[in-house]
Amino acid sequence: MKNIFADIGLLAEHLPDYESRPGQLEMAEAVAKLLEQEGQQVGSEQDSPSLAQCLIVEAGTGLGKTLAYLIPAVLSGRRVVVSTNTRNLQDQILKREIPFIQNALAPGLRAMTVKGRQNYLCLYRWHQIADHKQQVIFQEQVGNKGKQGKGMYDVLDEWLQRTVVADRAELSGISGGSLLWQKICCLPHFCLGADCPYANACYLNRLRRLAASCQVLVVNHHLLFSDLAVRKNGYGEVLPRYQSVIIDEAHHLENVAGNFFGFSFSRYQVVDLITDIEQSVLKKGGKTSGLYESMLSAARALSGLNEQFAAMFPVQKGRFPLRDLWEEYPEVPKARDAVMTALHSLAEQLDKIKGQDEPWGHYGQRSQDIAHHLEQITSPLLLPHGEADLSNYIQWVERTEKNLTLSATPIDVAEELQSTLFAGAEHCLFTSATLRTEGGDGGFSYFRQRLGIPETTQSYSFSSPFDYQKRTLLYVPGDQFPEPNDAQYRTALHQELLQLITCSKGRALLLFTSFQSLELAWHSLQDQVSYPLLRQGTCSRSLLLERFAEQTNSVLFAVASFWEGVDVPGDSLSLVVIDKLPFEVPSDPVIMARMERIKAAGGNPFMDFQIPRAILTLRQGVGRLMRRANDRGVMAILDVRLFSKFYGRRFRANLPAAPISRDMQDVEIFFNGE
Repeated sequence: MKNIFADIGLLAEHLPDYESRPGQLEMAEAVAKLLEQEGQQVGSEQDSPSLAQCLIVEAGTGLGKTLAYLIPAVLSGRRVVVSTNTRNLQDQILKREIPFIQNALAPGLRAMTVKGRQNYLCLYRWHQIADHKQQVIFQEQVGNKGKQGKGMYDVLDEWLQRTVVADRAELSGISGGSLLWQKICCLPHFCLGADCPYANACYLNRLRRLAASCQVLVVNHHLLFSDLAVRKNGYGEVLPRYQSVIIDEAHHLENVAGNFFGFSFSRYQVVDLITDIEQSVLKKGGKTSGLYESMLSAARALSGLNEQFAAMFPVQKGRFPLRDLWEEYPEVPKARDAVMTALHSLAEQLDKIKGQDEPWGHYGQRSQDIAHHLEQITSPLLLPHGEADLSNYIQWVERTEKNLTLSATPIDVAEELQSTLFAGAEHCLFTSATLRTEGGDGGFSYFRQRLGIPETTQSYSFSSPFDYQKRTLLYVPGDQFPEPNDAQYRTALHQELLQLITCSKGRALLLFTSFQSLELAWHSLQDQVSYPLLRQGTCSRSLLLERFAEQTNSVLFAVASFWEGVDVPGDSLSLVVIDKLPFEVPSDPVIMARMERIKAAGGNPFMDFQIPRAILTLRQGVGRLMRRANDRGVMAILDVRLFSKFYGRRFRANLPAAPISRDMQDVEIFFNGE
């Protein structure tokens, strides 16, 4: 590895501005050592809760962690799955890092991205629409083409003549959420498998053959779990056999695993099923028999019962524990039984006609799956409290403007990960810029505990090579500034924001912990700030970031997803402001259940769960500032609890090593020195 990462090594030969970083070399050596170990065999008798050999590495921004794990992975000769949480990182790996490695180190390397099946076109569904000339669907995308342009049918038809795997990302004029794509993409319930008349030309089968010839496969976390779950249940595999898994952006793993290993039932699932059935019947025109009428009658009965069931829940929007509502409204369990019976009845009717041309059998499977999920979610609610409390799942309901969703989410994902991820791979590397929540040797304890990673697992933390001491300033208001629960906080916050934006001459990313806080700040400042103001929710995330980067003095108001994944180097981003410490809402049913589980085990939910999660989120937020070595700017956290509360020290210990000031004049001096 030294011959590659040294000052006069292979990377220096091919990268003009390359600087050897001790942390990058040490990380690469640790990854190489991991992959040299013989993994434990799946199914072997082992007392250890983990079958895979694991390694944890936190690598600060600018270290070059992607090359630090990709190069030893390629040199190992093993098939490696690299799993990320975001499409941006996948694109970076496939379009920048892999071509570099192919050019400098491994010319024969084969690598590709594998996405969820809904990202690829299904030839059977395409011909169902194209052969029946359903021009109404194709007109959806034609509007932007103009009278002289090609219709979407022609665009797609020509594309299919040259595409290799029919990945929607190759098309610029169609989104994944469009009606047209929803009608022609691959979906499990529509797949006819070996019985499909287009099986030999199937793009998904071609994708799998190509993937089997690659050494490096890049996927997202959800697809990785899909593959692991399928293998665990003995249904085959989504990805070709692999030995090693590298999980980048690993701080997302608990949430992604919780969502994946959970279950959901929604009003829309039933509505979509019935709509698809009715449209398939309409396509047959007058060629329907009594079987179709019986099936439609069952579908209409289900539709009415589904609406009645949804209407029984309170209209208040938000997330709530399902057991409380289940016990408060005794008519709900009866309505649930009626919906399940109707779903099974519909499946029986569909089964009677599944030998016809349309995929009626797959509609029947969808109906059974929906009923099964509803049963899985609600059955524990029928048990006495004592027995139900033994479950590892929390049942909850979410009401939105038009939908009602019932869900069951694992309280602890460690058990699921041990039986899937750790049992399904020989090596697991977990890496991210933010994994630690403490100083010293115990810094990874929270991460290990939440995922069930053994305490003996080797772990490393490499700080960012950026010069935070000379190029940044961390600002926190003085002691006179009110705490967030103070009635004067909102007014003081808006005044502080105005002063900071004035000092930085715009060029600011304002991160809020709620949409309400964002809206209040926006309305307060929009007439007082002369710089261009951008607000999350007014257009797509990508377009907002594009405008923010182009309009150098702009100010972007954002929440949630903008706390990470924003990469705007240079002058356009010189100030990152966080309104307050990002504690999660403790009333969220899943958060509440996890806190109660920790308390029942003798732990302290606030210290052991809420603070570590808030620290990780805060670190992601302040990490938006320094994206390149020559960046410069101020990080402002407008929450005096960093100094007034006993836990403030824990937060400060996990922030970048920047000079700290509690005087606005220092911010002015910093920006005046540019």
